[in-house]
Amino acid sequence: MSFHKAMPLSDLWCGEMAACSIAGRKILLVRTEQGVCAFEDRCAHLGVPLSQGSLAAGVITCSAHHYQYDVYSGLGINPRTVCLKSFNVNVEDGVVYVDIAPEQPNEPN
Repeated sequence: MSFHKAMPLSDLWCGEMAACSIAGRKILLVRTEQGVCAFEDRCAHLGVPLSQGSLAAGVITCSAHHYQYDVYSGLGINPRTVCLKSFNVNVEDGVVYVDIAPEQPNEPN
């Protein structure tokens, strides 16, 4: 695994999402009560940055065409045929680290 420093955990509040760049890759970090999730910061539809969208009730919604994804799995909610690329996350000593290689797409329902 190849973990890279993303940001201090204190910069990402619970219920918030933020974009960061790691080794040239655009990553979306999402903090929930269960922890931090990381996805590629692009909608599976047209590649619009999901960090420009919204997060509510465990659902990430793209700002462009309102595609929706489950925040915990990255699987599509609307439509169900899409999914996000997810990355492993590790939090140590108050810092969020993301393993950017190799990413694996999730499987849609």
